[in-house]
Amino acid sequence: MEEGNYGNIHNNQYQRFSSKSAIPFFIIGAFYVAWVHFGLGGIRPDHHLFIWGLLVLYFFNKTSREIVLSFGFILIYWLIFDSIRLIPNYIINPPLHISEPYLAEKAWFGVSTAEGILTPNEYLDKNFTYTFLDIYTAIIYLAWIPIPLIFSFYLFFSKQRVKMVNYLFGFLAVSQVGLIIQFIYPAAPPWYVDKYGFTENLDIPGNPGRLIEFDKYFGTHLFEGMYSLNANVFAAIPSLHCAFPIILIFFSWKYKFRKWLIFGIILMFSTWFSAVYTYHHYIIDVICGVATALITIGIYQFLMTTKVKIWLEKYGKAVS
Repeated sequence: MEEGNYGNIHNNQYQRFSSKSAIPFFIIGAFYVAWVHFGLGGIRPDHHLFIWGLLVLYFFNKTSREIVLSFGFILIYWLIFDSIRLIPNYIINPPLHISEPYLAEKAWFGVSTAEGILTPNEYLDKNFTYTFLDIYTAIIYLAWIPIPLIFSFYLFFSKQRVKMVNYLFGFLAVSQVGLIIQFIYPAAPPWYVDKYGFTENLDIPGNPGRLIEFDKYFGTHLFEGMYSLNANVFAAIPSLHCAFPIILIFFSWKYKFRKWLIFGIILMFSTWFSAVYTYHHYIIDVICGVATALITIGIYQFLMTTKVKIWLEKYGKAVS
């Protein structure tokens, strides 16, 4: 495809139901619905929301269609994340590592108490559990979903869409680097050891850990419902929750967004604490998450010396 045509992937003369826009959408949509129905065992309520949401956005108006096209990397992320439930990581590369992370955490970061050496999770649970922290860490831990979207929408509506697709490419890249590590080393989170000990019990849903306190306080089932649908239960190492803010910080620094940079730093430290406080990760997992983000940034910087940089620029211009 020539650059001139590529840069005008959606006609300036918006046509809601033109064959060039509608046919590819419905073909891709049909393949996706077939995959979910036959491959993943049926269409869940979140699939209905996803499918109908995309349908409305794509045909509502020119701007909403541009949003769908701009968020291509997020759509790919959702497809991959949802599909990994088909073959869990502990089946691809057994065994499930339960005691190793726990004992390593005690050896490296254990806290000496009258009851013996405790992991930081256990120590916080016994000494620093406050309603304020339950609410704060729950909000922070939930932020990994809306914050990347808010940052992306900021870039979208401020007409900085080349920067937007670069950021979302980085977001997708760190998630996939992390996913590879999670499949190489399936690891149980702290809440698993607290609930099941070192006994291997693979046929369990995800668990909200200490995030359940937020649900109890407000009388909701937000985190309980969210984690019951988790497609990757044994993915404690690395912590992608702790990696995502670093990607935000990197692109905020790269594009000189001072306020976003400050916000990203606050979010980063808050997420690190929340991951441990909520019983979802050990400090080891946090460190691995940081390393994953730094590795991904290195990969991104290398790719920016290749034709990938040109492709991302074309993509950004095409949805502008």
